[in-house]
Amino acid sequence: MNKKEIGSIISKIEQEGSIFAKKASLDSLSFPSKIIGRKDQAESLIRYLLDYKQGYVVPYVSVYGRSGSGKSVVIRFVCDNIDGISFSFVNLRQAKTVFGAANLILAELGVSNLKSAQGINLAVDVIGKEIESVLQKAKKKLFVLVLDELDVIFYDKRGKPSDFIYKLVVLGENLKKKGFLFCIIGISNNVLSEYELDDRVKSRIGSSEIFFGPYSKSDVLDILKDRAGEAFSKKIDANVLEYCAELSSAEHGDARRAIDLLRIAAEIASSGDLEKQHVDRASDELQKDRISQTLASASYHLRIVCGAIARITFLTGESWHSTSTLYNQYAKIVQNGTKPLSYRRVSDLLTDIENTGLVTSQTSSKGRHGYGSSYKLVVSPEMVGIAISKEWWKGIVKAKLEHDFAVSSKKTRIGSRSRPLNNLLATMEQNNELTWKKYVGLD
Repeated sequence: MNKKEIGSIISKIEQEGSIFAKKASLDSLSFPSKIIGRKDQAESLIRYLLDYKQGYVVPYVSVYGRSGSGKSVVIRFVCDNIDGISFSFVNLRQAKTVFGAANLILAELGVSNLKSAQGINLAVDVIGKEIESVLQKAKKKLFVLVLDELDVIFYDKRGKPSDFIYKLVVLGENLKKKGFLFCIIGISNNVLSEYELDDRVKSRIGSSEIFFGPYSKSDVLDILKDRAGEAFSKKIDANVLEYCAELSSAEHGDARRAIDLLRIAAEIASSGDLEKQHVDRASDELQKDRISQTLASASYHLRIVCGAIARITFLTGESWHSTSTLYNQYAKIVQNGTKPLSYRRVSDLLTDIENTGLVTSQTSSKGRHGYGSSYKLVVSPEMVGIAISKEWWKGIVKAKLEHDFAVSSKKTRIGSRSRPLNNLLATMEQNNELTWKKYVGLD
């Protein structure tokens, strides 16, 4: 290969990308110039924050909803456009511990990190002093601390996440004594009250909550139209955009995934016209990426719960499965010597998996037993099973094939044997059925 060949490759790639005018507009993580939809959620937040003009602000606002529902974008946009407040937006995704979260807050405030040996109390004190300094310099009354991906710190049981939230709320009480106001906005997949919190925290934070449901098809379509108008060098067929919106809203209502879907479809189309077939291929690619991203960094138990959903879906051919059914499946395939998680914790993991977009849920009445949730994979069980373990999944497929062959053989024999022999064969096949069910964990 020489310089001329490199130039030819560059020319080829640039020609393939001629469908784009401003590809950056299809960066799903970029900050938009305007917000589409979510007016009700924005208004709720503004009402909470504007109370500072009356000398009061709620200490904590819990913003929750699944990934890609616009939580972070709307919160940042609102805080950016309210005069009279200062704020810091801190993404805790990289925080592996509570102390790590404190250091991320300090870094966002422009303060050097502390060593863990210095303790969380000192870290919170430094955070408080820096916030006070920011407000004094800006001559403002309210400071808003936005903690995105708050779920992360609740995996650090040793770091006492509930105690950390408590210390931050008390920090706000101390700032108020000095004439300043402080509000924490926690962005997570679940409402804060669903996590393990001390009573002293619950009594202080109140119930200020804002829920972000999945985007509707019309909202997703409006977002795609807005991004497409900037991103492409030529007008995109409205039917293709509508198809993208339909696929995205039907599966997860995730605006980020809808934007990624459109971008990847355009990359596949290259310099030609963007068509529905390109969207379908892009959807397959995204599904593979979603599975690998979810399972690559997942805990052992989350992987096993995913495996339980994939296996029972593949073996039974049924789509929807109750939480109790999935828990029983999970408990049967946990490795010997590993203690299964509690039913409640597995239920939480199912919610986490739903937030990744791998499954969707529905709630239905169970009569006198109240309401219950059922879950359905939105990707093929084979994709999930292979991503977890090719050898394990191969065993499941083999067991299914052997079972189906035995059932088929039984039907063939029954038509040509005497009744006594048929009864005996039926009993033997029933025993085989029970053995198979026991092997794959369906008994």
